[in-house]
Amino acid sequence: MDLIDLLSNPDTREILRERARALAGRDQNATAAIGELFLQFSLGDERYSLPAAATREVLRFESIAPLPAVPPAVLGLINVRGRLVVCLDIRPLLGLAPTMPNPSMHLLIVSDGAIEAALLVDQVLAVQPQTPTLLPTPSSIAGHGVHWVLGVDEQLSIHLDPTGLLHDPRLAVDSADEPTHP
Repeated sequence: MDLIDLLSNPDTREILRERARALAGRDQNATAAIGELFLQFSLGDERYSLPAAATREVLRFESIAPLPAVPPAVLGLINVRGRLVVCLDIRPLLGLAPTMPNPSMHLLIVSDGAIEAALLVDQVLAVQPQTPTLLPTPSSIAGHGVHWVLGVDEQLSIHLDPTGLLHDPRLAVDSADEPTHP
């Protein structure tokens, strides 16, 4: 029996459709069981995690063009294939000591809609599927008013919300303080 004979038979065609639906459902269930992909990285001795879907790419640190009169977490601008992207060091926002960038560090290009930024991290550790059960945010971080820290998983990775991070008011440059020119 060839393929044309199989498809011309309505009973056989219905059996093939049912099998295709069953296989498609099994793939969706397997993906749901694995969980969402998370990118894990380190800042100092701490391990952090972001949804991989929010991370557009990972780059080696090269150089930053500094900006005047910006918050401590804003390091400056980087050039990503002709696009200028703001580079952030979130350590001060988390109550950690800032560090000088060096060539062994990485930049995570993170986006939320039209907002895009490069996060300076010490090391990218892994990208792996997780269905995290989060414990409450550590008090050392919660005391700094960081609403975009979601909690800690079983491996002691601190999970971050990229949307909340990119919209943190402490990253905004206050244009009201700048002199106006006639």
